[in-house]
Amino acid sequence: MELKRFDLLWRSSPAETCLHDGAELEVREASLDVGGPRAERYVVDLARCPQCRQWQGPLPLVYEIMEDFGWDASDIGGFAVEGEPATAGLELGGAALPWAAFGEQMQGEQMQGEQEASGGPVPTGEDARSLGQSLKQTATTWEVAQAPATWIKQEIGEEAGEAVLGEEAALGYVAVVHGLALARWTDMKAGAPFEAEELGALVRRAAEAPHPPAKPTRPRQVRVREEALASALKSELSGLDIDVEAGQVPLADEALGEITSMLLGHSAPPVFAEESEEEIRAFTETATRLYEREPWARTEGDRFLGVKVREDGDWFFANVMGQIEESPGLSLFGDWLSVCRFVHNQRSPFLALAEEFGLAEELGPLGEMAGFAPADPLEAASGLEALSLSERDLLHPLDAERLSALSIDPPVQRGPVGGQYPVPVRFESGAGPVAPRFSLETYRLVAEALLLALERRSATPVTSIKTTLDIGGTEVSLRYPSDGTERPWAGPPGYRLLLEGHDEDLHSPSRIPKGERLVIEAPARALYKDVAKALGDFHDQIYEATLIHEATLIHEATLREQGRAASPARLWDDTASRRNPSPRVGDLAELSQPGGLEVEIGGGAFGLRVEEALQEAPEEEAPEEIQIGWASSG
Repeated sequence: MELKRFDLLWRSSPAETCLHDGAELEVREASLDVGGPRAERYVVDLARCPQCRQWQGPLPLVYEIMEDFGWDASDIGGFAVEGEPATAGLELGGAALPWAAFGEQMQGEQMQGEQEASGGPVPTGEDARSLGQSLKQTATTWEVAQAPATWIKQEIGEEAGEAVLGEEAALGYVAVVHGLALARWTDMKAGAPFEAEELGALVRRAAEAPHPPAKPTRPRQVRVREEALASALKSELSGLDIDVEAGQVPLADEALGEITSMLLGHSAPPVFAEESEEEIRAFTETATRLYEREPWARTEGDRFLGVKVREDGDWFFANVMGQIEESPGLSLFGDWLSVCRFVHNQRSPFLALAEEFGLAEELGPLGEMAGFAPADPLEAASGLEALSLSERDLLHPLDAERLSALSIDPPVQRGPVGGQYPVPVRFESGAGPVAPRFSLETYRLVAEALLLALERRSATPVTSIKTTLDIGGTEVSLRYPSDGTERPWAGPPGYRLLLEGHDEDLHSPSRIPKGERLVIEAPARALYKDVAKALGDFHDQIYEATLIHEATLIHEATLREQGRAASPARLWDDTASRRNPSPRVGDLAELSQPGGLEVEIGGGAFGLRVEEALQEAPEEEAPEEIQIGWASSG
């Protein structure tokens, strides 16, 4: 299947050089006609090779077009560029498939048109003897592997010939034959894995007519992962004098990973595929009980749970979601500052709606407030991780296959969906869905400890949990509601903070005049919200003292690539409820950029600096131990 055969090649990501001859591509504006249920014309940027004259474009563009009109790949009958019909192909693992064949695969049919694309029929077992005589054999080992790589929608009916009843999603499997340096052949199949006979045909195809730039040849040996498959494949390849062994196939696995990434787009990585059967079953059972017992009905959504797994473990924090119309589940935070950032950077629904409709500038003073809106909570906290519910066809294909192999059906029956799986998910700012940081075991232990603690309490809502439980031989400590002070503090007993005045707006003279500053001495374990209260008690013009951090500690490298700076994030919003999470004074001293702290008072921002440690400060965190006084800035 030669890449040059197609007039138009859709590639999984933008590229600078031609796959066929390595020439530098020229990007130009061109008209693109898409032949679907109706003809559509677009003016888009496409790349063209100056040597082979092949047009190349980004595959996500076609996905956007299909999404706009509710089409799938099988609905697109052809393309034309600059008014000229163009045969089209799809890049797949460094090789290419005909677009028509890809569309057929999306309907779950076997790939058709291979004969036209490669210039000859797929070699059969009867052809093996002649291939073995005509093809040179090299002392190499090819790797053969397959994996579920996408979801394919199939039309369903009661029986063949019956009217279509609807659509269902089936797993689409991709198989690859990989040589020393590149994939020699790839294929796709819906509904079931490739059988040994089918894989044998792929190996023969990879030998006789491989993807360019590979040359026809046959290997000395083929390696697959499973012993049973290796045994079955030996008879399929015996006519080619090719030995078959079972073992690791890292090159083929890497190619499959790239193909899966392309077919699924930017989706979350699998979470069950590499876990043991014992842990998957234990996690699923516990998570199912969590949803059945609905702990969100007995806890408060704006309070957090302090958790420590094992005596020598670190404290982390959990929140039970589902008290309002949000999706029920269990969110986990690795540190207390992430909790503070997430809670205090929730945007005003009114301003968000105004910005969505482009009306912020028409709101006068209210519109100006939108410019001072806090950072996006996901960006401010760097990410959000939670136990959520997923339908089967939304699982990563590897997870779906793993759960099916274990005969684990969707265990949670909630809402209009027939059944859902509990799945840990994580989203990070600038990166999208990524692998969860917390293990299945951790989710299971937190859920089991929470359910056991709630069983031992009769009140609703539960107002206090302070216990250490033995969960299957593992010690789990819980503190609810948590204020973040469970974490041990080994630093200095206190710190001196300086709040600088200025005359940059009309409000500042009535708060902290230029040339003056407030000196605050506070215990390291004191919460900032108590510092804010002490400021209000000290000076009646300081009626709020929102704490802002200029560095959000998110993906700085990603932000630089995007040409953006880290957004200021609120660590404590004094206009919100005082029961909301607050950092300790010691937490502020440990920030990577303590000079980036500000306190917002009455619309004016004042610089907050963490000065030297106080060795004789009271170790108690009581608010009355916070001392405040005026000082000159000189």
